[in-house]
Amino acid sequence: MANRHFWQPIQHTTAPGGVRHAFRGRRWEGEPSATTVCGQQVPLARTSEMDWITSPSCPDCTEILRQEC
Repeated sequence: MANRHFWQPIQHTTAPGGVRHAFRGRRWEGEPSATTVCGQQVPLARTSEMDWITSPSCPDCTEILRQEC
């Protein structure tokens, strides 16, 4: 069975609108920050539906998770 992960839109100064990153675990539990699957330490916060719609998935997180399957 694959490791559990969840996705969360993160606002980046380098990517207007944000990027959806993957994180280890079952779901966001309100932590103020976490390390993405691709190794970035980022702040976490509640997101809007618009964040989910407009934020593309991180290609690095996607590739790492694909390789783990």
